[in-house]
Order: sequence, then structure tokens, then C-alpha cells
Amino acid sequence: VAASISHSLTAAPLPGALIRYDLAFKLVQQLPQEIRNRTRQLHFLADSGFSSVSLLEGLTRLGLSFSVGMRKNRQTVEGQALHEITSQQRRVSLAGLPELRLWVYWIWLPASKQNGQREQRFVITNRSRVPQVVRQFGRRRWKIEALFKTLKSRFALGKFGQKTKQGVLRFLCLSFAAFLLCHLEFLDERPLGAEQSAPDWASLAQRVKHRLLGWVRLTEIEVERRQILALLAEDRRDAA
Repeated sequence: VAASISHSLTAAPLPGALIRYDLAFKLVQQLPQEIRNRTRQLHFLADSGFSSVSLLEGLTRLGLSFSVGMRKNRQTVEGQALHEITSQQRRVSLAGLPELRLWVYWIWLPASKQNGQREQRFVITNRSRVPQVVRQFGRRRWKIEALFKTLKSRFALGKFGQKTKQGVLRFLCLSFAAFLLCHLEFLDERPLGAEQSAPDWASLAQRVKHRLLGWVRLTEIEVERRQILALLAEDRRDAA
């Protein structure tokens, strides 16, 4: 779900009919009951684009736990900005959400190449956890986002034109299968103990295509060659 779909507290109203609920919340509500009622706890992870009051209140009503990014200048009911808080795992009440039991945490991103400075990112949760667990949740979310970014940009997931649920699921399966085959090829060719680096997906896809489907292309070429030779032989007979 694109972050721009879920408007935040400071966003301007969307044009046309006013939308009083988040698309993200609608999608969560549509999760099958067999997933929402699983023994293992369902946890909602999102960045600050999904920090609207309506979404967080809706998730709370559904009984879901969440870890959501917050702007550093987001205010508590006491008027204190999150970046002014000095201790993690502290209970807070945010402006606009005074009834929710929330806890604040932060993580430090590695120094950027532009200015060489680390960036502090803030996270709020509706369940008290140790900071290490919150950081683990963040790493998992980045892995999920990296996967979908790769599927969309390298394996055509963002270009599907299907309009039915079945069509979308079929395209998703094809896209994910192509990614999985290339990922296995990457793991197979990477030397043991080698430093992890971003794979060249285009090159991997070409090798997988040749390895798994090369015989199809060779068969097509052979059939075409025979057709061409037959046509040339027929022309020679006509000329004679």
C-alpha cells in the first residue's frame, strides 16, 4: 500500500468527497479470519505515512498490536515533541490520541553519504517492549519493503493490468516465482563466505532463462531452420 494513500494528521483533505478512513485500515479489515485468528500474534508494521489517528484507533479497536513510525516533532498531550524525550520505552499520550496507551522508541540509521550524520527515527507501539525487539521489527519491515521494491522494479509486479482477484493472484505468483528462481541462482553462484552485495537481477534473470528455458528457444530455432530449408528447397525445385 502506498504511503501517500494514508493521509496523516497534517495532510490537506483529499479533493472530492472527503474520505474519513484510511485505505490501509480497510485492507486490514479485509484480512481473512483464518489469518486474523491465528495462534501467532498479528503485528502491524508501518512508517510515518500511516500514523493517522483514524488508522491507529481502528487497529486498536481490532485488537491488533502495531509499531508505527512517527515524525520527530509529533506532540504529546503535554506539548512535548518526541525528539525531546530522553528515555526509550516511555509511556506517552499523543495529541489527538489521548486514550491510547502508547510507548515511544527510536532507532539510529547509519550515517548517510551526503552529510555523514546518523538519522534518528522514532517509533510508537501500543504494547510495551524492550528496545531490541522494536529494532528487530524495524529490520523485518525493511526486508519486506526491499522484497516488494525488487518485485515491482525488477519482476514487473508494479505493471500488472489484471482487474480480478484471481488475475492479480496469478500475476503475483508468476512474479514471485521468477524472483525466487533468480534468488536461488544468486545463492548457488555466490562463493561461501563472500561479502553480501546487491545482485544484478537482470543478469540473473538472463542466466535463469537460458538455463531453464534455453531448450525451448533452441527447439523453436530448429523448427524455424527446418521450415526455412524446406522453403528454399521448394524454390530450387520450382526454378529447375
